[in-house]
This record gives sequence, structure tokens and C-alpha cells, in this order.
Amino acid sequence: MSGDPGLEYGYARLSARLAGRPDERLWRLLRSARSLQAAIDAVRGSAAAPYVAGVAMRGTVDEIELAFRQHLRGRIREVVSWAPQAWRAALRWSEVLVDLPAVQHLLSDAPLPGWLRNDPHLATYAVGDRITRRARLGQGPLAPLAAAHAEQAALRRAGARRRSGDRPHPVLQAWIAQWQQRWPGCSDEQRSTLLLLQDTVQAHALAFATLPVEGTAGARERLTERVRRQLHDAAAQPAALFAYLLLVALDLERLRGEFALRAAGRAFVEAEAVAA
Repeated sequence: MSGDPGLEYGYARLSARLAGRPDERLWRLLRSARSLQAAIDAVRGSAAAPYVAGVAMRGTVDEIELAFRQHLRGRIREVVSWAPQAWRAALRWSEVLVDLPAVQHLLSDAPLPGWLRNDPHLATYAVGDRITRRARLGQGPLAPLAAAHAEQAALRRAGARRRSGDRPHPVLQAWIAQWQQRWPGCSDEQRSTLLLLQDTVQAHALAFATLPVEGTAGARERLTERVRRQLHDAAAQPAALFAYLLLVALDLERLRGEFALRAAGRAFVEAEAVAA
């Protein structure tokens, strides 16, 4: 379209997309699927079919996760195209959040898993030499995150103890600060709905780390419902665009879990057959 779309346009587009989210019937089908192919077929036969575009029937766990990361990046770019120019920088920064765990790994001293070199968005940083890796991260768009990691490491070397349990990881804090800096001038109502969404996710993340395994699915479902309500309460506001992307991310996370479990099970059976 020509011109600068308004928030109403973005809300109309995302509202139409919400009809394609996986529903409870599909989740039941996925729970009963005995193979990766059956799971993919179930999604392809539903309104949520676009979610599995690019997922191979016999994909490995790494290939499945890459396909879902790429899908989420595509959804973010789609929402950017719906949004007013003033909000596009903050929305684009959401794409960095997709890779935040990988960025933290790249900044650490841990060995690099092979899949990092196969991700087109991360391969440039996935070099074996730690100094080169950190230099690349520190010179590009991820520099604020690299700086936060370096500051944390310096404090740790100096013997300072970081308070835990009540604040996000320093790299995530740096992401949040950069996200807020990208907000344009906005009304008090717009700012309050954005901060409410941020607080909702942050409270979930901090509580999630302490949950027993059997409590995690329920916690994700409660978060999804809170975000869904906040999306509708923030109709035609910037927060609705971010809430929509969060719902998509939660759906993809759940689908990734169903698919990866079956792919890993198939790989195990095949390895056992070879070893027999």
C-alpha cells in the first residue's frame, strides 16, 4: 500500500491473522500425533497451515527450530509493514529478541553448537575464536547487548554479586532499554499499555524459572490468555502489534515443542536400529 499506514490498519490486519491461530482442537490432534509427519499434516489441514511453511517432513530438531525462527522473523517483518513509520524501529528490534538466547551463548565461553553456523542471521558471529566473535557482536547492531554482557562479566571479576530472582538477565535488560528507546513520542495511554505488556511478560519469565515441570504448560496458557486480553484492550494502539507478535511466538514455541519431540524420538529410534 502507499502512504504511511495508521495503527488502525495494523490492528485490522492482525485481527484477521488471529483467526488462523492454532485452536484447542488442533492442539488435541497434535498431542495424539504419533509421528512428525502426522503432526505436520494435522497443522497443514487446519487454518494454522502457514505456521508450518518451511518445516520438512523429515527435518532434524535443528532444522525444525530454524524453520520456526525464520517464520517468526517473517511475521515480525510483516507487522513492520503494517505499522506507522514511527513504530517500525521498535518493531524491528523485536527480531533481535528471537535470537537473544543464542546471542547470550555467543557472548559466553561455551563451545558453539553447529546449528549456529547454519542460521543466516547468526552465522556471521558464529566463529570459533572468542575474541573475534565478541568483537563482531560489539561492533554491529547487537553492540548494546554485548556491552551489557561485558559489564556483567567485569562486575563478576570484581567480586560483585548480582541480585537474582527479581530482575531480568542483564542482556535482556539491555534489550528492553533499547526497545523503549525506539518508542516514538506517544500518549500516556499508549505508554501504559506497552508497559503493562512488558510487566506481564517479565513477571511470567521470573516466575517460570521456579516452576516444576508439571506447572509450565499451565503457566504458558495463562500468559497467552493475559496477552490475548491485553491485545483486545489495546485495540489500535502500538501495544496490540507487540501483543500479536507475542501470541505468534507463544504458538510457535508450543508447535516447536510438539515437532521437536517427535523428531528427536524418530532420531533415537533410527540410531537404535543402526546400532542393533
